[in-house]
Amino acid sequence: MSFSKSLSVVVLAAGKGKRMKSEIPKVLHQISGKPMLYYILSVACKLNPKNIFTVVGYKGKLVSDYIESEFPEVKTVVQKDQLGTAHAVSVLKKQKEYLGKEILILPGDCPLVNLDTLKKLVANKAASGSSACIITSLVPDPEGYGRIIKDKKGDIIKIIEEADASAEEKKINEVNSSFYCFDSRSLFENIGKIDRSNIQKEYYLTDIIEVLIKNGENICCLKVTDYREVIGINNMVQLTKAESIMQKKIGRDLMRNGAIR
Repeated sequence: MSFSKSLSVVVLAAGKGKRMKSEIPKVLHQISGKPMLYYILSVACKLNPKNIFTVVGYKGKLVSDYIESEFPEVKTVVQKDQLGTAHAVSVLKKQKEYLGKEILILPGDCPLVNLDTLKKLVANKAASGSSACIITSLVPDPEGYGRIIKDKKGDIIKIIEEADASAEEKKINEVNSSFYCFDSRSLFENIGKIDRSNIQKEYYLTDIIEVLIKNGENICCLKVTDYREVIGINNMVQLTKAESIMQKKIGRDLMRNGAIR
C-alpha cells in the first residue's frame, strides 16, 4: 500500500517530559541504544509518505540536530511555547501548502508501534470515509491516559483527559493512544476552535474529536489488540519496561529474518 502522494506524517516531539526528572528532552532518552525518537521516525519513513515533519520545542536544537544527522529527509518545525498538543499541531499551518490530503499524527514517546498498525490506521480512515481515525486500546491500568467516551450505540463522543475526568469516567479502560489520522482540511479548519478551558490550561488535540462530531463529521476508531504497542513513556519506570519489550521485539524480528535460530 502506497500513501506517498496523499499522506504527510507529523511527529510530536516538543515536550520536556517533566516526569522523566531529567534535563534531556524526553524523546532523546534511549531504548536499546537508540533515542525513542529513532523508532517512531524509522517506522514513519517506512510508510514512504509525501513528507515527514517533527515538531520540536524543549531544547529543540538538540532534537533538531539529531534528526538532521540521522533522518535528513525529515523537516523540523519549532513550537516556541509548549501550550499543548493542539498548539503543537497548529504550528504546521504555515506548511499547509506542502501537506498531503491526510495527516498522520504520531507521538514521539511511543517507540513500540508497528508499521502494520499505522498502515491499518490510514487504511481504516480511508475506507470509512471519516474525517479522522484514532487508535484506542484497552489497558489494565488506565491511569494517566485520556479516556474514550462513547454513546449507547458504541460510537465515540469525545476524549476526556484524566485531569478533567470525573470519578466515573476514570473507570473507563479504553484509552486514547495519541495516534491519529486526519483530513488535512478538517484538521486545520477546526483546530482554532479548541480552547484552554481545562485543568491544565492547554490546547488539547483530543478536543478536536468533539469539535468534529458537533460539526456532523464522522470519526472512527482502530482498537489495537496489544495495548503495549501504543503505550507512551512518561517516566523512567515506563522507560525500563519499554526497554524490556523492545529487546523481545528485536529478538523476534531477528528470528523471523533468520539471523537467530
